[in-house]
Amino acid sequence: MTPVIDLHRATKSYPGKRGAFDLTFNVKKGEIFGYLGPNGAGKTTTIRMMLGLARPTSGSVKLFGHSPGSRHLRNGLIGYLPGEPGYYENMTGNRVLALYASLTGRPAKLTDWLCERLDFTAADRARRIKTYSKGTRQKLGLVQALQHDPELAILDEPTTGLDPLVQRELGDVLRDLRERGRTIFFSSHVLSEVYGLCDRIGALVNGRLALDGTVADLITDADRLLWLRPHEEFHDIPDHAPILHHADFLRSEDGWLVYRVPAHHAAAILDELHTLRPTDFRLEADVESSFMKLYETHPA
Repeated sequence: MTPVIDLHRATKSYPGKRGAFDLTFNVKKGEIFGYLGPNGAGKTTTIRMMLGLARPTSGSVKLFGHSPGSRHLRNGLIGYLPGEPGYYENMTGNRVLALYASLTGRPAKLTDWLCERLDFTAADRARRIKTYSKGTRQKLGLVQALQHDPELAILDEPTTGLDPLVQRELGDVLRDLRERGRTIFFSSHVLSEVYGLCDRIGALVNGRLALDGTVADLITDADRLLWLRPHEEFHDIPDHAPILHHADFLRSEDGWLVYRVPAHHAAAILDELHTLRPTDFRLEADVESSFMKLYETHPA
């Protein structure tokens, strides 16, 4: 099956060694793909290439098997939320939604559903844009991008300005759209936003793809944090922490001893714990630290 998004060695370079370089990845139908990277890593440049707003210096970008700008990609096939959406400030939210719906050539059949889910109220939609908070502007942007039920939604930093409850509800909305067979590509610089939501994650560092894999891959490759309560009393100093051959002691915290376990020693540490017989323990993937190593090993 033809991927919904397919980049092959796509490069867009700007003066000063800025841009996105040699990007090769694809996104399949019905996937939620999280595109991670710090500000300035090249996420928005990648999105601009996908949308035909920036032509690649080299390589290729295909959506649904066609180059951006192709007539085959018209008729509301794609929904887009820019990182900093701009609107006519004197328009009401209702007028903006109607305008964008008319441009897609599709009925805006999800407008009411999205407004209810994202708490974008009728009173909000009746007001002029110039009175909106940042969070309300973001809700407007999300509804305009998704209201026509596009096959592909490209969302640039979609949680910006949203309160935690609306962020969580947006995650549920995106899962529901995935269940309808829709494909979601969204960028973020916050790992926690994509970790529990995405099927696959791409990580961009200094304009280059440092990771392309499933969340399961990320967990498998991550070091573990071992939280341990030993039988004997101990003081909050490292000298009293039991020595484990397959783990490094990090700290004591609220009655727990915390160790780092390399991923390849995750099985062996369980044998050690059987010998130690702690009163309690938990072993968890330290995904965030594993992710941060990407930045340390891919310097500018």
